[in-house]
Amino acid sequence: MPITFKQLKTLEELKPCEKLQDAIWEFNQIDTIPSRFMLVLCKHGGFAMGAFDGDMMIGFVFGVPAIHYGRPSQHSHMLAVLPEYRDQNIGFKLKIAQREDALSRNIDLITWTFDPLLSKNAHLNLNKLGVIACSYEINLYGEETSSKLHSGLGTDRILAEWWLVSDKVKFIIDGQAQEVEKKPPAKGLKINRTERDEQGLLIPVESDLTLTNDVLLLEIPDDIDKMKDLNIQIARKWREQVQEILIHYFNTGYYINHLNVEREKDIRRTYYVLERLNKPYKSMIRD
Repeated sequence: MPITFKQLKTLEELKPCEKLQDAIWEFNQIDTIPSRFMLVLCKHGGFAMGAFDGDMMIGFVFGVPAIHYGRPSQHSHMLAVLPEYRDQNIGFKLKIAQREDALSRNIDLITWTFDPLLSKNAHLNLNKLGVIACSYEINLYGEETSSKLHSGLGTDRILAEWWLVSDKVKFIIDGQAQEVEKKPPAKGLKINRTERDEQGLLIPVESDLTLTNDVLLLEIPDDIDKMKDLNIQIARKWREQVQEILIHYFNTGYYINHLNVEREKDIRRTYYVLERLNKPYKSMIRD
């Protein structure tokens, strides 16, 4: 049976979002967003869309009205898909529906946050949707939440900016840039040096905060969740290094434009591609 999508507008339609939050993040009652609150926000500029397998909701996206750069926008607070339904483009389709709704209301910017160490999320956001990022929040939700997924490494987040009518976004959404991983490696100086231990885990060694080139590469672990399970201390070193590097280069005029993935035999190496803002910000996102 094909997956179907439906905008959520009533309390009854929004109620399953609470169960999905529990199933995916294992939130306790304190961290779960009540369907009643979601309903109020949806009636006053927010947006919620559900994905369904038959009558069962298997994913949803939820955004709230926001102001960003002094202009009306939307902040996408949650995107959730049950684990057994992932890697089927469901999250991507939910975001596309969110974009279409925003454009119908003359909103051209949607923001959300994502974990800077989760390469899979970064690939969806940067490469498949076309967001950019130039802002870093340390422990946005505190050092820990009630979710086991948020234990051990804090809740540092990058702010994604999805400029819905920028040439970059239209180019990607029109399907002309789907094979991002097959593109030649980005040319740029590497900010950090890494090495592998006897288990094959990637270890951050040193970084250079003096670079001024137009394009810079920041390597991150390909699978931070696996690394957390095998060696939490190395994972924490990654958090510290990536935090320091991104805050520094964001503050000196760089933004993340996309994620580059290189393959060396059976090893994947993953890099944020940082570019310098050489012209006014609004022009950059429109051109």
